[in-house]
Amino acid sequence: MAGKAKPVRCAAGRSGRLRSPSGGPTIVRIVRKREERESNMIKIAITGVIGSGKSTLSQCLRNLGYPVADCDAISHAILQPDQAGYKACVEAFGPAILEDQGRIDRAALGAIVFQDDARRRQLEAITHPLIQAELNRQAKASSSPLWFAEVPLLFEAGMEKQFDEIITVTAPLETILQRLQQGRGLSPQQARARMAAQMSQEEKSRRSTLTIVNDGDIPAMQDQIQQWIKEKQDGTESERRIPQ
Repeated sequence: MAGKAKPVRCAAGRSGRLRSPSGGPTIVRIVRKREERESNMIKIAITGVIGSGKSTLSQCLRNLGYPVADCDAISHAILQPDQAGYKACVEAFGPAILEDQGRIDRAALGAIVFQDDARRRQLEAITHPLIQAELNRQAKASSSPLWFAEVPLLFEAGMEKQFDEIITVTAPLETILQRLQQGRGLSPQQARARMAAQMSQEEKSRRSTLTIVNDGDIPAMQDQIQQWIKEKQDGTESERRIPQ
């Protein structure tokens, strides 16, 4: 289970900060303590606010051959007409959330829950247990020593204790807003409302093992995650990237 990360003091100074030889971002080395696990698998959550670039990191990991469970895909699946989540949502939110073909209109559902905290919590009470059950099933079925899951609402859903390590992906605010407006067709007001419904980037990062800044430099992101994985495989050290 994920525990608190403690900086390791190094020769660079009391802060435990090391400057990379290339003059790049400051690195803080940290060691995480874990309770005994039933298997050798390390479960790693990928989280971050909407539009931060979690899926980009997930794809980098898949390209490297690692399994990555996708909570967004799971949430779509559990709302299909033949699934328990579908019936519960229709009962809770009414037929107004249905398309003409009888499927749940996610845009209509989102318009309800992202404007009303009580309704959002009502939806989460339906979907989060179903998502967690499917994540558990996929983890048990995997033989990979490193198993990743992209969990956008990891902390909000109280699921962080299910994982040994947590990676938070962050991005500059203006970049996120631009992605949401151009990539998802949200208005500036809708984009900010969705971000406001989630824990801040700073708090997610504070609670994580590793923070990766997705500013659009994909090769740098892949290099950083490969280095972190190498350290996981070589020992128990992990890194947190701290912007200066």
